[in-house]
Amino acid sequence: MSKENGTSFATRELITLESPITKSNGQDLEKYRTDDIPGQVAEKWRGTQSDKHDMDVLGKKQELRRNFKFINMLGLSSTAIASWEILLPLFAYSLEDGGTADMFWGFIVGTFGMSLVYASIAEMASISPTAGGQYHWVSEFAPPKIQKFLSYLVGWLSAVGWQLYLAGVCFMVALIIQGLIALNVEDYVGQSYHGTLLTIAVLAFSVIFNTSASSHLPMIESVMLALHVFGMLAITIPLWVLTPNLSHASDVLLTFTNEGGWPSKGLSAMIGLTVPFGALVGFDCSIHMCKKPRSLCYTDHWPVST
Repeated sequence: MSKENGTSFATRELITLESPITKSNGQDLEKYRTDDIPGQVAEKWRGTQSDKHDMDVLGKKQELRRNFKFINMLGLSSTAIASWEILLPLFAYSLEDGGTADMFWGFIVGTFGMSLVYASIAEMASISPTAGGQYHWVSEFAPPKIQKFLSYLVGWLSAVGWQLYLAGVCFMVALIIQGLIALNVEDYVGQSYHGTLLTIAVLAFSVIFNTSASSHLPMIESVMLALHVFGMLAITIPLWVLTPNLSHASDVLLTFTNEGGWPSKGLSAMIGLTVPFGALVGFDCSIHMCKKPRSLCYTDHWPVST
């Protein structure tokens, strides 16, 4: 976005936009006019007048089907982050470095700090809703002299970050599969390249699944949201009830450990914080799908805050 006289293109478009918008409880279900969207977008996948207003501000026209609702976007955020699912294999590192107290207080502090970050992201997304996300906002809100360089830098960092995240998740899933094989096959001898091959297989499955089943993703995300919520209850409740000896609250909340051989408990606790803090990163993922939901201002921004 270029800026002239201190006013961004998006801001000037927002001020001069003449298209009337009718609001009803934050959602306007009136369809686009037929001549405002490409012909390949079926009427049932068209956005609302509010969505058209948001895209007019950015100088864009609808090209993708808007087939995601709030519950679908919430499911997408939950499955993309996989909060408690990904923590199960990572708890071992945090229990070794820092202990239960480090995990508990780390989540408290991290949740407070990251809530401020995501509140800011949701605010910027409401002002400039674009799938580009951070690099676009930097270009929009940064000082004119450095906006191009910073936008370029942030864009590449975001792209590399998501690629590394995907590869890391696939590698973790591969190691879990390899562990299950070793648990159930007594004569299995794990080799280092097995994990690599399983990682490639998991990655290939993810790409093929998301490509071939793209039209069914909204329904699949809703099902995964239910599994995400009830699966956590199905695991935590039996563990809580069937545990033979419950630890005292002071041991859980106040005892820090250093089983990793670090020079001090303080350093060990700081290293252990990477687990709870890392679990709170990436909840802006729904922003990069902002061209898919209808009633964007409601459907996309609430999952970020939630």
